[in-house]
Amino acid sequence: MPLDPLEERVDPQEALEDFWSVAFPILARQERERASRILETWVAAWKGKQRAVNLTRSNHGAFLHFAQFMDGSWIQAFTFIADRKDGVSLRGPDPDRTRRAHKLRRHKVDSAPLDKLFEAWSAHPEGRPAGHAVEFFFHETPDDTWDACLRETLACLGN
Repeated sequence: MPLDPLEERVDPQEALEDFWSVAFPILARQERERASRILETWVAAWKGKQRAVNLTRSNHGAFLHFAQFMDGSWIQAFTFIADRKDGVSLRGPDPDRTRRAHKLRRHKVDSAPLDKLFEAWSAHPEGRPAGHAVEFFFHETPDDTWDACLRETLACLGN
């Protein structure tokens, strides 16, 4: 992810369309419409000058990064991932939040909002530990949990 996602500002809908080119073949046919509806809702809610959605790809899959400007730095808040091995999932909040909070003495990032989000997401039984993050898989997570996670994200990181 670029240091400043605004330097290469990509239309979030364009990034989402590119993500689907990798994710749709991975998802079962009956899950595609549901996944599309869920991700459209997340992308639509992630608006503002302090937020950006970017896509990266690798040999492993596609990564739809949701970034937020916090304490003078762009922080990857969470990521939707599509890979053939694990399917489509959400992982976050940023697993590097602790390191980033202490990386530079002159420019620390307050990880409290991301820590609060981590605690909220960890309370959901569908969330699996993923290092310093929580991971949700589309095929295991009901719609009401996706809705709750989005509400918690907006509450913890600001509307």
